[in-house]
Amino acid sequence: MKLNKYVLSASVLVALGAGIGVSNVVHADSITSTAHESVYHLTTKDGWSNDLQSIVWNEKGKYYDLYFLHSETADDPNEAGHQNWYHTTTKDFVHFTQQNEAIKADGPEAPYTWSSAWTGTVLVNKGQIKGVPKGAQVAYFSGLEKHDGGSQNIWAAWSSDNGKTFSHVLNNASPVIDHSWGWTSQNRVDERDPAVVYWHGKMLMYVAEGSEIGVYQSKDGINWSKADPNGASKVGMGTYLRGVDLRDTTPVECPVLRTMKTPNGQTKQVLFFGAKAPHAGQTTGTYYIVGHLDSNGLFAPETDAKRLDQGSDYYGANFSGSSDLSESAKTIKSMGWIGNWSYTANGVHNDEAATSEFTKRLGSYSVARDLEMNNDLTIKSTPIVGQGKDVKRYTGVSKDRPINGVNASSNRPFTNGRDTNGLIHNLFDVPNLSVNKAYNLHFYNTKGNYTGRIYIDIWQGKDYVRFNYDPSNGKYNVKTRSGELDRGRNGQAASSYYFDGLLGSGNGYIADSGLKNQKYINLKVLTDKNSVEFFFPNGQTYTVARFNTSHKQDFKVFTEDPSGGNKVDITQEDLN
Repeated sequence: MKLNKYVLSASVLVALGAGIGVSNVVHADSITSTAHESVYHLTTKDGWSNDLQSIVWNEKGKYYDLYFLHSETADDPNEAGHQNWYHTTTKDFVHFTQQNEAIKADGPEAPYTWSSAWTGTVLVNKGQIKGVPKGAQVAYFSGLEKHDGGSQNIWAAWSSDNGKTFSHVLNNASPVIDHSWGWTSQNRVDERDPAVVYWHGKMLMYVAEGSEIGVYQSKDGINWSKADPNGASKVGMGTYLRGVDLRDTTPVECPVLRTMKTPNGQTKQVLFFGAKAPHAGQTTGTYYIVGHLDSNGLFAPETDAKRLDQGSDYYGANFSGSSDLSESAKTIKSMGWIGNWSYTANGVHNDEAATSEFTKRLGSYSVARDLEMNNDLTIKSTPIVGQGKDVKRYTGVSKDRPINGVNASSNRPFTNGRDTNGLIHNLFDVPNLSVNKAYNLHFYNTKGNYTGRIYIDIWQGKDYVRFNYDPSNGKYNVKTRSGELDRGRNGQAASSYYFDGLLGSGNGYIADSGLKNQKYINLKVLTDKNSVEFFFPNGQTYTVARFNTSHKQDFKVFTEDPSGGNKVDITQEDLN
């Protein structure tokens, strides 16, 4: 894919961004500030949030319990001693209940208690977890040991209020897995993000241990041992990242195991996890690999690893579905944290000029997605959104009859430079729209397959997310800029990473949608104050964070049209 002709100069970027004004008013800085609050995406009620812990069906309440990692303040989310768990519930993944603290940042006073609660798993006791009533929810979570300087270990606690809080700590508040045991983490540092499941009458725990995933077994949920008693009992990166360039990929984080079923009846285990593959052009994100468990419960791949979401900001994800691996599902639900550790945790301002203090409230999550496994063992995502309002439809939009101007009041054609296949024609350019939108874009060609690139530019002031898709080969480029990341805690490093991506020089990332040579192309774009999510008709997705505090945006669509037959039908609606 040749991108050099659409790597625009600064003057062109300014021209494209013209037409929308963003106020320079600096919002009040507090842990409940609304400056970075999403309109329809789940957002932490205060402070900072990141990894999702679990998405668990609550049979008694007939809703899903969701848990996510939370810190007291977003201006220093890594401050030791302030990480805890928050909890909310949902019946439809559109509306969420009031959030409450589920696990405290400080454990009960004991010789080996925790001082920060990190990522873990919630599951229902089937009767074998020692000291826990059958049917009660149990949380296994990593954290920092309180009295030894902050080593990583794993604790367990159970809930007596139907999953709202976990106040009954097991094992006398001592770890059930300790990093220092000779058979646990081989690097003696990383021991976090336990994923616990039921399998063949026992429990398995998958734990992130740097470059490896440790696998442990237990009959009572308290006493654990190696799942493979005669081996290291580790899933190495060559296994979970099979088919991916392994250079600089560590650490692995947030493993989750589920059993899924294809339409033709295949039943497979799926290992989801967080990682990165910079030499494959991929920043941190959520991956999956399909296979089965061997006789000891260690994952054995049958496919190569793939990105679940191809974007830069879908991380710390979690999944519904059964914790019992004997139970398969055709569809499970997933949500991810909209963020990237290379910039989201390094200080975010409330203004484009980056003159305000760092915001003290930050943390949103993607829309929920229905995940289904295809017969070829790939996974497709379908977004779950509410009923749209203020719906507008534009049909037969073309280079000769575009939709432009305030309130879509103009049909004046114009071009915006040239690219590989000739002139870049305007199709849609409407300023000052609300940020909380869903766009359904039906591209088609009246003469055959759609030819020529498709460009979607979304501007908030001088901040942008810019999408450039080539239907001839399925590849696309996403570029971003956010002034709110300037002058971060690490100077310009975070801002530069967000702007440059892995291509450098402001060129972001290239991904392959796998969708090419199509007569019709249906793209869904979901925008909110903190995010943009692209959905392809084959189930590929791309999620990117944004940090502007404006409630307004410009939405622009351009195309090349070498055959003279390209058109688009646009449906635009507000989501709340």
